[in-house]
Amino acid sequence: MSRPKRDPFDTLVDVLAATTRYDLLLAIVPVAFAVALVAASVLSISIVQAMAIAAPIGVFAIVDACYLNPPVDHRPR
Repeated sequence: MSRPKRDPFDTLVDVLAATTRYDLLLAIVPVAFAVALVAASVLSISIVQAMAIAAPIGVFAIVDACYLNPPVDHRPR
């Protein structure tokens, strides 16, 4: 059985179109720490200083997603 081949670009567009605000907010947390680790090695600052900058960014993203703008169910009851 052969399935019809789908263009990878169309698949990427579908995935990006389905991405929500909360997906992006959750992606910010590991990205902030990864950037902090790279910055610590490139800029010759300590890892503790870099993490002290990345941690509030991650906390803000989680607080924003959970408390400031929580997900709302729009389905009728």
